[in-house]
Amino acid sequence: MAFVLKSKSEQEAASAARKASSLAGFNLDDLAGQGLAQLEHAKTEAQNVLRQAKVQAEQVLQQARQDGHAEGLQQAEKDIDARVKKEASALATQQVAAMKKATSELQQTYQEWMQQYASVLQQTILAAIEKIVVARVDSEKEILLRWTAEALSKTRAATDLTVAVHPELLAELGQQLDELVAQSDLPERTTVVPDESLSMSDVVIRQSGGEIRAGLTAQLDRLAELLQ
Repeated sequence: MAFVLKSKSEQEAASAARKASSLAGFNLDDLAGQGLAQLEHAKTEAQNVLRQAKVQAEQVLQQARQDGHAEGLQQAEKDIDARVKKEASALATQQVAAMKKATSELQQTYQEWMQQYASVLQQTILAAIEKIVVARVDSEKEILLRWTAEALSKTRAATDLTVAVHPELLAELGQQLDELVAQSDLPERTTVVPDESLSMSDVVIRQSGGEIRAGLTAQLDRLAELLQ
C-alpha cells in the first residue's frame, strides 16, 4: 500500500509552462465581443427581412390605390398589418434564439477555459514546489529520516519490516537509519536494505501486506491529491 501515486517529472513541468503560456493569450473581452457580433448579425438579417416585407406590403397597397377599389384597399391594409406583425414576431424570435445560443457558447467556452486553467495552475504549483523541496532534501537529508519515522509509525501491527533506500543514501544515512529501526516499538525483524531502483530521495517500507512510500515522490503525490 502506498499513500500516493506518482511524482511530477521535469517534462510535465515544461508542459505545464507551455500550457500556461498559451492560456496567457486568452481574453474574455474578445470572447464577449464574438458573442455580441453574432447577435448583431442576427439582428441585421432580421431587420432586412422586415424591411423587405414592408416594401412589398407598400407595393400591394399602392396597387390597390391605383385600382381605386375600396374593398381592395381595405384588404391590402389588412395584409400589410398581418405581414408586419408576422415579420416582427419572427424578428423577436430570431433575436432571442441568437441570444440564447451566444450565451450558451460563452458559458461553455468559459467553463472549459477555467478547467484548463486550474489544471495548468496545479501542475505549475507542483513543479515549483518540487524544485524547492528537492533542493531542501539535497542539503538536508535528515528530512528523509523524519518522513521515514512517520511512515514507520503506521506499521505497528507488522511482524517484520524492510526499509529500502538507494545505496548512496544508505551509505550517507546508514547509522541514523539503523538507530531509527532499532526502536523498541518496531518489529524485531526490521532491516534496512539498499535498492538501486529507488532515487536518492525515496524511501520504501515493505511489509507482508504491501509497502509504504515515504520519500520525496510520495510527499509530492500526496500534495497533488490535496490540490485536486
